[in-house]
Amino acid sequence: MSANTFPAQIEPFKWAEQGFTWSGTLPLSRFVRISREAVGSIDNQLINIDCKLSMDAYHRIVWLDGHVETKVPMECQRCLNPVEIPLVSDFHLALVDDESLIERLDEDADFIVLGESEATTKGSYDAPATADLLSLIEDELLLLLPLSPKHDTCEHKHQPATDDIVEEKRDNPFDVLASLKGKLN
Repeated sequence: MSANTFPAQIEPFKWAEQGFTWSGTLPLSRFVRISREAVGSIDNQLINIDCKLSMDAYHRIVWLDGHVETKVPMECQRCLNPVEIPLVSDFHLALVDDESLIERLDEDADFIVLGESEATTKGSYDAPATADLLSLIEDELLLLLPLSPKHDTCEHKHQPATDDIVEEKRDNPFDVLASLKGKLN
């Protein structure tokens, strides 16, 4: 495999035994779900990726380790202008093909059971489990997207400036009762 070719589908156990590593950049547009969250042109946006596969001592758990870094242009929820949101993730993800192996993982370990998610497929009994590497990395980035992106400081477009606020004098509803009290005494 050439250094520039990013594998979409991998066979985790086979590739981990071979010591698979990949470093490079991919266009943000290859990550469809993140691209939907972006505003404006993302033609020049790149994602830096470093990843490797390794196997535990028992050859039952594959570890996907990686570092991804990019900036996603999103709409600021205060001023409605674009804001670049930096996404940086270091991940350590266990890929297992048997749920019973989950018990061997640390309590806070992230894991994927191959064959259970949309990102993975398992063919016939003899076919090896495959995983969609692009989707696994995209999942890690999606977890970093803010629900409400905003600049550190900006002016809210929908909030009137303090000079424009006119204090409205309202009648006190209890004034009527006060006037009645005076008449009864």
